[in-house]
Amino acid sequence: MIRSHSPLLACLALSVACASQSSKGSENPDAGQYDGYYSEVDGSGGSTATTTTADGETRAPTGPRPQARTSTGTRSGTRKTGKALTLVAKKPPVTTGEKDRPKRDLKGEFVVDGVFPTAAPAGSYIEVFGSGFPEDATQAKVFVGGKRLNVIESSADRIVAELTGAVTGPVEVGMGTGRLNKRNRAKSNVSFIGTAADGAFGQPRTKVGHGLLGVVYEIDAGATEVPVVSELAPKAYIAVDDLDIPSGEAPAGVAGLTQSYAIHFMGSLNVLEAGEYDLCLTAGDGAILYLDQTEVVNVDGSGAAREVCEALYIEPGEYGVDLVYYQGADTDAALTLTWAKDGGAKEAIPSDAFFPPEDIYGIAAGINQGG
Repeated sequence: MIRSHSPLLACLALSVACASQSSKGSENPDAGQYDGYYSEVDGSGGSTATTTTADGETRAPTGPRPQARTSTGTRSGTRKTGKALTLVAKKPPVTTGEKDRPKRDLKGEFVVDGVFPTAAPAGSYIEVFGSGFPEDATQAKVFVGGKRLNVIESSADRIVAELTGAVTGPVEVGMGTGRLNKRNRAKSNVSFIGTAADGAFGQPRTKVGHGLLGVVYEIDAGATEVPVVSELAPKAYIAVDDLDIPSGEAPAGVAGLTQSYAIHFMGSLNVLEAGEYDLCLTAGDGAILYLDQTEVVNVDGSGAAREVCEALYIEPGEYGVDLVYYQGADTDAALTLTWAKDGGAKEAIPSDAFFPPEDIYGIAAGINQGG
């Protein structure tokens, strides 16, 4: 059964505004556009801020749902519809290969505004956002749970650091080479979750500026289909370079969860060349992929990993990605997204073709405010 899902930004369950609201001060007109919640073709869109009722209950915003696509075939093995759907992007392709970070006004103080992601395996790169950071990476210090990380780069508003182990705890930033004190150290409001690296979702994130954001949810152990994530509360925020996780055990799990979880991946897919693409999604237990709010591949259900392929004619452009995946109880994890152009060889979509939501700062700051 194909159900209509509403893949919204994961701050739905937080009593803070979503990244689109946090990006009001950005000079980038596209900031927040690909935060996993897209406008319809006619330009209408739903609110991206949560509301709180009189009894204190947080409710998700309303707005346009993805356009479900009817498909045929079986649910097991490899399936292909044989009829191409044409996709035309709402945004032009990114031809430079990279995106500039949105500019923002800095605060006149030394402060940590947020961290992205909030959970990651050892060896991953994390981004710490704030103000007053040293421009010289040798003068910057980052700690998680008291354990020092390797600083890769530093600017006034962002530090990129590498996790040196499966460390957990608050994220702290220090300045200078001497002893740290209240004047030269700042701390996040949220606690970071570190895990061991493995061959599944525990693959280290090493491509800052590429890949996808993933919002992790804990789900019922008896789940047998992709959940409606807007009805769930986020547990953590992860980052992946790509979606190439073969079927097998995932001993490190995701953000401390080894079974019964869902992940809403969001960002954008950059297509540089027009053509007919076989877009194939493998999932165990289940997953549904949307491009610019249109459902394009559906592998919903439960059980062992299976592949579904759809023939799509895709015009060049940057397409909003929403992929909702779930892993039930007592089954192996699997999630792979591949493509083959004009009858060519099938390959995993590379990390350089993915971009995370543009206003990562706004997302991280919103999480930190709700922490």
